[in-house]
Amino acid sequence: MTHTLKEIVKDTDALLSYMCEGKAYYVIHVENSSYQLEIDSNADEWKATYLYPRFKAITLMRWIRKGLENGKLIQIK
Repeated sequence: MTHTLKEIVKDTDALLSYMCEGKAYYVIHVENSSYQLEIDSNADEWKATYLYPRFKAITLMRWIRKGLENGKLIQIK
């Protein structure tokens, strides 16, 4: 990981890339890097939440932090 959590969520957008088997994949572009975040949309915390094609990355900070801890946020570029 070349960026900190703060750098990833500051003034960036998370764009829905695709959905597969109940998982939403968002891409976050930070400077010259891109990160992919996997979110399980079947999880209890998402059952009453809308998935939008674009979020401010700060809105997804909770899941980005979890992704950093469990490997669900990966650097793709």
